[in-house]
Amino acid sequence: METLLSVQDLKTYFYTGDGPIKAIDGLSFDLIKGTVFGLVGESGCGKSVTALSIMRILPPAGKTVSGKIIFKGDDLLGKTEVEMRGIRGGEISMIFQEPIASLNPIFTIGYQIEEAILSHLKVSKRESKKRVVELLKAVGMPSPEIRVKDYPHQLSGGMCQRVMIAMAMACEPSLIIADEPTTALDVTIQAQILDLLRKIREESGTSMIMITHDLGIIAEVADSVAVMYTGRIVESTDTKTIFRDPRHPYTIGLLDSLPKGKGEKLVAIPGMVPKPSELPEGCKFSTRCRYVIEECQSSEPPLKEIDTGHWVRCIRAGEIKRL
Repeated sequence: METLLSVQDLKTYFYTGDGPIKAIDGLSFDLIKGTVFGLVGESGCGKSVTALSIMRILPPAGKTVSGKIIFKGDDLLGKTEVEMRGIRGGEISMIFQEPIASLNPIFTIGYQIEEAILSHLKVSKRESKKRVVELLKAVGMPSPEIRVKDYPHQLSGGMCQRVMIAMAMACEPSLIIADEPTTALDVTIQAQILDLLRKIREESGTSMIMITHDLGIIAEVADSVAVMYTGRIVESTDTKTIFRDPRHPYTIGLLDSLPKGKGEKLVAIPGMVPKPSELPEGCKFSTRCRYVIEECQSSEPPLKEIDTGHWVRCIRAGEIKRL
């Protein structure tokens, strides 16, 4: 199995007047070529910052202070901005969670997709226009020859997300990062978008990182998954194992909070994800954990392999079982 992307001990901080905020603090994972890797966790755990760090499009206050992002054998953190412009869109594309906000309102969707093509591929204007229509057709856009002249405000949320996917596919990238691609869509459209992403993966072999808070989406599309909490991975394994034998209390809490049969109450995880500036000592989940013991509050556990390919950051992983 070939590793396409390897994130190694990544640390991304945001610098504020009150000091650095550790949004990502020692993150490591590998993406195998041709697979879908899921990053899951509540809002504020660092999923989107991970994506922005990989793409190197952090806001001005953010900075990756250490670690490596090895893509096809090269460290992206060592690339110049000019080199990164060639990689973004060409080798690595990103689908953002708010398509309306990501599309430029003053240009037609056809122009915006074509711009991505002309920026990375050596094709004529005529060929690029033809490719735009083909891409829109591939993502299920009705009447693509007509829709190319539409502006973003003329399209529904689902259609705008299809445009974003078409743009991400435009240059046949090796990696697509999908950041909550179905968040703002209704259930029916969500299913259509997931089917589309699954089809792209199957037909093109494109590798994907699927970022979501929804374990149901992970179950449908991901081969492997990492559960994030406060900028760290707390559990990582293949998707089947995460549902069959979760070992971190946070993962168990996420699974228990999923909707069940009619009439059954949802079991919520108590409390909220702590602010990066207010993290507890020891295990960062200790203030919300029903399995907490005194030792948990004194030292943060390392990420340990408890079984082949199954990594957990919990000192009680060997004894905890989901009921």
